Amino acid sequence: MTVASFLRAFRIRAGPHPVPLGVQLLLGVTAVIVLTFATYAFVSLRATSRQWHETVFQGARRFSELIQQSTHYSMLLNRKEDVHHIIRTIAKSPGVERVRIYDKNGVIIFSANESEIGRRVDLDAEACVTCHGRGVPLVSVPQDRTVRVFDGPQGERVLGLINPIENTPECYNAGCHAHSPKLNVLGVLDVQMSMAEPDAQLAAARRQALTAAVLMAVLAGVFSVVFIDRLVRRPVRRLIAGTRRIAGGELDTVIQVGGAGEMSQLAGAFNRMTAELRLARQELTAWSERLEEKLHEKTEDLTRAQREVVHMEKMASLGNLSASIAHELNNPLAGIVIYSRLVARALRQEATTPEEREQAQRSLEVIEKEATRCGAIVRNLLLFSRRGGGEFKLNSLSEVVEGAVAVVRHRLQMARITLELELLPSDDQLVCDGDQLKQALLAFFENAVDAMPNGGSLRVAVTREEDAFHLEVRDTGTGIPEEALPHVFEPFFTTKPESESEGAGLGLAVVYGIIQRHGGSIHVESEVNRGTAVHVLLPRRQDGPKRPEPGSA
Repeated sequence: MTVASFLRAFRIRAGPHPVPLGVQLLLGVTAVIVLTFATYAFVSLRATSRQWHETVFQGARRFSELIQQSTHYSMLLNRKEDVHHIIRTIAKSPGVERVRIYDKNGVIIFSANESEIGRRVDLDAEACVTCHGRGVPLVSVPQDRTVRVFDGPQGERVLGLINPIENTPECYNAGCHAHSPKLNVLGVLDVQMSMAEPDAQLAAARRQALTAAVLMAVLAGVFSVVFIDRLVRRPVRRLIAGTRRIAGGELDTVIQVGGAGEMSQLAGAFNRMTAELRLARQELTAWSERLEEKLHEKTEDLTRAQREVVHMEKMASLGNLSASIAHELNNPLAGIVIYSRLVARALRQEATTPEEREQAQRSLEVIEKEATRCGAIVRNLLLFSRRGGGEFKLNSLSEVVEGAVAVVRHRLQMARITLELELLPSDDQLVCDGDQLKQALLAFFENAVDAMPNGGSLRVAVTREEDAFHLEVRDTGTGIPEEALPHVFEPFFTTKPESESEGAGLGLAVVYGIIQRHGGSIHVESEVNRGTAVHVLLPRRQDGPKRPEPGSA
């Protein structure tokens, strides 16, 4: 497992919480240390084992040569008892398991165990297979094949060493038992030594090496923990805590990281950034305060200007209606004058006939009717021109529409405009400000009259649509261009030529505000030279909006 895969596995087990940088570094360094010292221990123990075995094998070879040299002289003199004595004495040495000598036919001629003498050994045995494993005995045995390690009867390891006894000139020239010079090997010295003590020493050496490696790894790990804690973990925690305070708006925070390394430089960069942010926030705060003051002043100025413009618009609308009101009042007043003169003349005559008295009575009725008509016109005019908000109460929508139509009826007649009025016969009660709705309707009527200079038709209809009243005002005038429709409710916008525009351009803007205060909606449809239709939806509710502020349209 690599360090990266180890860290990935740790992240998976750690769950959704991020692993701190210090822990990641510690895990990475620990993994590197463990792998390094494990590799070092493996290589070191392997080299130690190889050197240890080589040392044991060299000692065994020297021991075998010592035995061979010790018995060489006695064998030349054919002193078998001396050879037996030497072999038995050497076999008593610590760690020596067996010492014996075979002749060229595999017969044991000397052995520390006298019961083996004269017995022929198996050529497939451990000591013989080295030379006789291929069927034909070797002329000479390689050095690396003279040593063997095998398991003993008790399960312990045994080191076996065969040392060929070569036919030297001293042997085949001796007179006692001369051998043929054609022979290469006269026999084999087989020495078997227990590996228990060397193996115990090797195990102790391995334990010491492993203990040293573990101690070194622990010391390196402790040093790494201290190093990472001082140079990484603590500075990073200070940086994280400082950035969190800065993110929370504490721009006076100063991150303290000692030293001259990258962490200290990073902390210095954070502190400089924080100082610049603090200065920028102070400047923005100052600008915001100044802008807020300016905005408040401009809002107050705009509010005053709006109130003045709305008042001007109402006065302009009132001026436009003055002509219609004058025409409307002129006819009844003229009738009042004429009939009052007739009555006065009849009263001046001393003798009157019943017919003349009846005529005077009809004249008085006409005078009363015309005077009542003048009073109604004046009342409607006063309602329209009154400043300040009205009261929301239950009104008959048909009566509100009829009241607005009565104000402009004479002007419609003078402009040769045919009026089509469709009202609800019943169930037309609406919580509204009747005066403001009349004002809105009069603005629609005025625009319709202006759009039909050569006469036309004006249709005013009231219908019910579920929980709302639908009010439609449709004319057959010049219409509104398509590109101007989205702007008809904007203040100071008008489609009339400048020479014909007498108001301030706030008529429909004021109407839009009135409809909005009633919780309704307004929509205009128009085609050039085919007329305009205004659709108003007013919700049928029993509680009206709040009382409008004084001075509003």
